[in-house]
Amino acid sequence: MDFSPQVFTQALARGLALALLLQPLSVSATQVAQMSSQVQVQPSQLTIFKQNLGLYFPANWRLAYSDQHGDMFSAEFVPAQELLAHWSSLYCVQGFKGMAASIDPEAFLDGFAEQYRITCEGEMHYQKLGASELGGKASYSAMLTCDKMPHTHRGEQGMDKPVGEIGHYTVIAGEEDLFLLHQSARGEALLSTSSLKIAPPIERIADMASLR
Repeated sequence: MDFSPQVFTQALARGLALALLLQPLSVSATQVAQMSSQVQVQPSQLTIFKQNLGLYFPANWRLAYSDQHGDMFSAEFVPAQELLAHWSSLYCVQGFKGMAASIDPEAFLDGFAEQYRITCEGEMHYQKLGASELGGKASYSAMLTCDKMPHTHRGEQGMDKPVGEIGHYTVIAGEEDLFLLHQSARGEALLSTSSLKIAPPIERIADMASLR
């Protein structure tokens, strides 16, 4: 789900040519074996600004949406039986070309959280988890929750009754570009970060070696 109004999207998406250089991050054979023992996984590859990002998903997940508008890329994955207007689990990757020089990951998440607050029709919480490095690049993570989030997605009509939502968000700064990854869940009982545990979105990353 895209929580950014057009004005916010345009401000975040403006930029020049891409010159991203991320160091490799990969899932080891042991980790893949452990994942496979729990649930069948399959590799998925995204092309973001002519670069590839490898991800691992359960076999019953699918790419539900992928598009690039100017300097903003977005892709969303959901369980195969679900729709974007009716999802219970969602994984989203967004790329913002040329934004790394103008805003740091924490400030980007702060701005995103404000737009999330506007969309939320109930009580919203923004829990900062702090800064870290990913593939040698600066990143910042946070949790966002809303106890009444509307079921809407790019004009698609969803359920009338808002639901609770919880998401784990990570912003990664490349040499010129920013990437926002988030893993979210929805349900009537999701009223706080303690009601459901969400794994960090970076745990689904299989390979960043080709990102440059």
